[in-house]
Amino acid sequence: MYLRSVPVLIIVCTAILAAGCMESPGLFPGTAVTTPPTAIPTASPTLSFVPEPTDVMPLTYLVTVQVVKNTISTDPSITVTYEGGQGLAFTSSMTAQAIRSDMTVDQETLASPRMGSEIVLSGTTGTDRVLVYVTMANGVTYKVFDKDMPFQPINPQY
Repeated sequence: MYLRSVPVLIIVCTAILAAGCMESPGLFPGTAVTTPPTAIPTASPTLSFVPEPTDVMPLTYLVTVQVVKNTISTDPSITVTYEGGQGLAFTSSMTAQAIRSDMTVDQETLASPRMGSEIVLSGTTGTDRVLVYVTMANGVTYKVFDKDMPFQPINPQY
């Protein structure tokens, strides 16, 4: 009697295990976090000087930029330098936008930036907001920089 129940028990256990392994993995929500693409804004009548958070990039596409405002009042330019990173090979363009304190917008795009590539925007002697976007090869655009850049002269008058 005992010998007959062992094969039946093995078949039943195998059927239960197989049923548990057959479940579709797409039925349960994953924990992956995706950042929705950011559209590069164009000049609009409602300009804001309030910086907003930047996008969280996947580590594979992570790149950095450096933004410096010139300290010479006759040429308060803003230089955006592409520094690269893990996403260097995936970057298809970089767009820099300055919302100037005189309510004008200066924007330039650089296709296929390389390490050290620069965009020079015109600034003011006031506080300008600078935004930098990078577009990756898959077409997704990320905002990587959004800060106020105040003018700081070399020799401030106290």
